[in-house]
Amino acid sequence: MNSAEMHALQSLDTYRDGDLPQRLFAYNLVMRQPSGATVLTRHGERTLFRQACLAALQALDTGEATDMATGVTKWLLASGFIKEAAGVAQAPSITPRGKLWLASFEADDATAQEEAVLTASDFARRRA
Repeated sequence: MNSAEMHALQSLDTYRDGDLPQRLFAYNLVMRQPSGATVLTRHGERTLFRQACLAALQALDTGEATDMATGVTKWLLASGFIKEAAGVAQAPSITPRGKLWLASFEADDATAQEEAVLTASDFARRRA
């Protein structure tokens, strides 16, 4: 999913009906109700939650101050990606496991960017 599609998913209420990227429907992230309203699916909600967790972890990794939703903090703690701060005024710290999880997304992004530059002739050569 590209950044424009993620932005559309995050701000679903501000988009007019025909302006939503069609891949959001194709990936089952949003659906149209019988009334015509476009709503998030459970898969869309999970995608937004994962993005919030990833953004919080990236902020912690770079040392930025971040306000994490309670659910995000609980999930990152339970997953072992962060550990609680020693003091009240301190932010949680990222664990080695959290750094690995974060690195896996960066590796996925690099692979997706490499694949994005493939042309139709590249696929034709693969079939030959």
